[in-house]
Amino acid sequence: DLGDSYLEQILDLRRHPGEGTDLTIAYTALHGVGGSWIERVLDQAGFADTHTVAEQHLPDGSFPTVRFPNPEEPGALDLALRLCQRVGAELVLANDPDADRLGVAVPGPSGWQVLTGNQIGALLGDHVLRHTAGPDRLVVTTVVSSRLLSRMAAAHGAAYAETLTGFKWIARAALDRPDLRLVFGYEEALGYLVGDVVLDKDGVSAVMVFAELVAALRAEGRTVQDRLDELARRHGLHATAQRSLRLTGPDGADRIAAIMDRLRSAPPEALGGRSVTGTTDLLAGDGLPPADVVILDLDGDARVVVRPSGTEPKLKAYVEVVRPDVDHAGAAADLEGITSDLDRTFST
Repeated sequence: DLGDSYLEQILDLRRHPGEGTDLTIAYTALHGVGGSWIERVLDQAGFADTHTVAEQHLPDGSFPTVRFPNPEEPGALDLALRLCQRVGAELVLANDPDADRLGVAVPGPSGWQVLTGNQIGALLGDHVLRHTAGPDRLVVTTVVSSRLLSRMAAAHGAAYAETLTGFKWIARAALDRPDLRLVFGYEEALGYLVGDVVLDKDGVSAVMVFAELVAALRAEGRTVQDRLDELARRHGLHATAQRSLRLTGPDGADRIAAIMDRLRSAPPEALGGRSVTGTTDLLAGDGLPPADVVILDLDGDARVVVRPSGTEPKLKAYVEVVRPDVDHAGAAADLEGITSDLDRTFST
């Protein structure tokens, strides 16, 4: 009964019931628990032409076909992309093994393109904001995610909150504002919350809503890239990249701490030819709970957020540049310049 109620509430999130449901979808559960739930929700939503990666459909904790069962990892979607070629799929959807994250691949100008967490977040956020109304709406993301959601929220007259990483903080932002109605939350690591059916990231509802938004675009003769470019023309092209530095060994934690201390006391003067115009140290809070995070603001509306990983011996950096034009090559060059200098900063 609980499962049936959950699916009914997810299906209530649809804004275009029945539109474009002849979309051909390839799906993988990556040896996790999402397979049967995705089959049920997509079937009830009318997406009858869904094909699953049989080798990865049933739960198997040894994950025999992938090096690491995360849709973000290189190679994780290889079997799903092969299935696409066999069945002529127009969209690849993937969950991680506990089915709380969503990975997506779509056709691009140079073959299949795996979307970043921020691109999926922008598309889902745009879809939700387009199909809801009222100043009591709340959208939430994290300090390491793209700032595009904040600009979209302002354009739609919705409230916006930015939190520390982790969905407990996104949920708390909603619980702290009972006067507002949470309609969307996300973090760039492929976690999405659409509506408030579950006050946590949920890959099952995200799969259904993403399939619907692609079907709606297809019915208009448009693609996912068309919508991303439209958002870039309206709000600026928000291009993002990540860097991570793994520091293992008995002194790894001390080396990570030393780099963070150096960023606080003597931040670089410039990265990628852009001056560092400001530094925010979240150990001081800055309106959030204290956290080991340093934010470097760069001229030209660029930003670098650096933090130690909470689960691995890694230092992680999240880079974003915003361009007023839809120049993907220029944005890629900007990101490369900043990340190259960041690599040198980490290694010295």
